[in-house]
Amino acid sequence: MKVAWMFAMAALALAAGCCTTRDFAKHEPVKVILDTDMISDYDDMGALACLHALADAGECEILATVSCTRKNGSVAAVEICNAYYGRPDIPVGCSKLDSAVSGRDKWGHKKFLDLQKKYPGKFKYADSDEAPDAVDVYRRLLASQPDGSVVICSLGFLSNQRALLESKGDAHSPLDGKALVAKKVKKWVAMACFYPEGHEYNSDGDPVSSKIALRDWPTPIVITDFQYGRHLYAGRAIVESDYEGNPVKDVFKADLAPREKINPRSWDQLAGHPSWDESAVLIAVRGEESYFAIENGFYEMKDDKGHDIWRYDPTSPSCRVLQKTPRTEVGKIIDELMLRKPKTPWGAR
Repeated sequence: MKVAWMFAMAALALAAGCCTTRDFAKHEPVKVILDTDMISDYDDMGALACLHALADAGECEILATVSCTRKNGSVAAVEICNAYYGRPDIPVGCSKLDSAVSGRDKWGHKKFLDLQKKYPGKFKYADSDEAPDAVDVYRRLLASQPDGSVVICSLGFLSNQRALLESKGDAHSPLDGKALVAKKVKKWVAMACFYPEGHEYNSDGDPVSSKIALRDWPTPIVITDFQYGRHLYAGRAIVESDYEGNPVKDVFKADLAPREKINPRSWDQLAGHPSWDESAVLIAVRGEESYFAIENGFYEMKDDKGHDIWRYDPTSPSCRVLQKTPRTEVGKIIDELMLRKPKTPWGAR
């Protein structure tokens, strides 16, 4: 198995190299705030791993990693991953919005709680509600950055985006939330919505917040929706790797369907798990036209129950992404990023 895995890794590296001939690191590092739910599905952890790998390569600067879910182990899971990649001091926060999705007993959340048992001492906030207010983290960091320089990448529910827009001036900035976003944010990349209309998990979880955030956001929004990521697979490579003491592998291994249970109707496939959230990170750091085609327009919520609809508009600054580079190749790029070992694992920088 190990020999076969080594050959597979070499093939992944070669394939990823063929797809990334541009030197993304030559550009100024992209300033990113990552907003994740880390509550049930685990592509969030793969996306955070990709973000750290891109930061190691000098392609981005991680300003903060905040949770949009409450009363669970989401913040600790983020902290553990940050610590594994040698960035334990990245600011973290948690939504304080009453409508935010919450709970430690949600389906699939156990794998994140298990990280706390395996990696004691690598996190501060066992209960996410103990973490700072995500909106305060957003406002403090946005106020300190150059105008139009920050990319917000959301992988979960849109609670924090709504709360940020509705925030008032404070010690960080006299601007209200909408004005602060308009001044400091370059774009918002969101994994959300169902094309051409329907219901999707992230935009369904806190539907009123989704409606407000998508309607009132003042900068371009780039959406990677359910349809794009559904058949973009990655993660098998890290599960079958010989890495030990890796929280990303731990989380993928806990849930990824084994090879013998794969069939044409399986949610997971031989290459891995649908990579909705990893695609959002690639867009946030490398741009929506790096591996993707775009269609200009915007998503709006038809009601307060999470029903979205896509409005095509060639004049809109916002867009949704579609396939350009074959999904199999994008999946290999994601795998290669997840397999990169940290420059200083568990070490402060």
